[in-house]
Amino acid sequence: MRIDRLSVRNFKGFAARDFMFHPEFNLIVGTNGTGKTSALDALSVAIGSWFLGMRGTDSRSIRSTEVLLGDFEHEEIDDEGQRHFSVQWERIYPCEVKAHGRVQGGEINWSRSLNTPNGRTTYGEAGAIKRLATETDRRIRDGEDSPLPLLSYYGTGRLWQEPRESFQVTDPLKVADKEQQSRLSGYLNSVDPRLSVSQLTRWIARQSWIAFQQQQRDAPVFRAVREAILACVEDAEHLYFDAKLGEVVVEFSGGGVQPFSNLSDGQRCMLAMVGDIAQKAAKLNPQFGGKTLEQTAGVVLIDELDLHLHPRWQRHVIEDLRRTFPGIQFICTTHSPFLIQSLRSGEELIMLDGQPTAEVANRSIDEIAQGIQGVANPQVSQRYEEMKGAARRYLELLEQGTASPPQRLEAFKQRLAESIAPYADNPAFQAFLELKRAATLGE
Repeated sequence: MRIDRLSVRNFKGFAARDFMFHPEFNLIVGTNGTGKTSALDALSVAIGSWFLGMRGTDSRSIRSTEVLLGDFEHEEIDDEGQRHFSVQWERIYPCEVKAHGRVQGGEINWSRSLNTPNGRTTYGEAGAIKRLATETDRRIRDGEDSPLPLLSYYGTGRLWQEPRESFQVTDPLKVADKEQQSRLSGYLNSVDPRLSVSQLTRWIARQSWIAFQQQQRDAPVFRAVREAILACVEDAEHLYFDAKLGEVVVEFSGGGVQPFSNLSDGQRCMLAMVGDIAQKAAKLNPQFGGKTLEQTAGVVLIDELDLHLHPRWQRHVIEDLRRTFPGIQFICTTHSPFLIQSLRSGEELIMLDGQPTAEVANRSIDEIAQGIQGVANPQVSQRYEEMKGAARRYLELLEQGTASPPQRLEAFKQRLAESIAPYADNPAFQAFLELKRAATLGE
């Protein structure tokens, strides 16, 4: 699956908005409140339409809380002729998500809408994608090797919901014995923005147990998943399941060894997300063997890709994902100029505010911060800018003070002192200006 165009109407903060997407990587940027997460939510409705034709999976409907709220002003005139205004908030229907893209080798259009407050999300206009999914579902259940698209959504709270106990597997034998083997199990939690670490840990535990039974011979899909994680987690060199500890353990360059629960937020976030994508690909398309990550296509949505990542890591995370999952279309949001800089062209940048740009790869961080993200003078801190402004105003006041009558001079000096009082934590700054005052006005 690939999404080429998306149109939304009355969805969350969008009255009407059209999006065009690059087939490989997309980065949505904008100030807070412009709708980055809303765009991903609308996309999750679009890709979730695939599950209308997949038995045992849940599609993503439009929720009543996602319908645009409109404010309507009403005027009343009381008995004394005074005018009064009040605001009424109402949901605006229909709320609609339309998509155009490539599904199972062909280009199709589909849409879903919520038309009334107590209604359900329609699927009549999603017939084309539903039929493709239904036919694919039939083939899979008949044992055919039809490829399945990988679909997944990762929100900003992707690791917040699970306690440490969920990272552990207490009985690998039970996991190996009973875990569901259907290819369609790769669609569990696909359009839920939360990430199931326990699901990933159980899968790795099972693969490790199978390798143990086969004299330490890893299955090609397990090797592919492990290599994907190591390729995307900075400085990681080896990954395995420790049966005694009951956790996934990572070895880093330099000799460090840490269980998953002890990793930093950035490391856990990236390991769990990349591992989840990889193991879903392995479940959905085992017929590809060791080539499963290269040959699996699909759409992955990631909110704030730079979440918890150091700027050094941010500079190569996009290329890591491209290289590891070449068939996946990524659509991500960010506030990071380092991620914007690492795009290959301006066609991969979707700006929710401001003007689009043709070139990003060769721009400096300062140029991106100022020209694309609207940060004035990013070379210095905002406080430094404020201090410069205060110093300029101080010196201008000094010029005025030379013409001030003697009886008002003390009040004028007090006014000068108050203008630099907010910067008492910088004594050198204050001392310099006070010396200028003494030289100009005298003590």
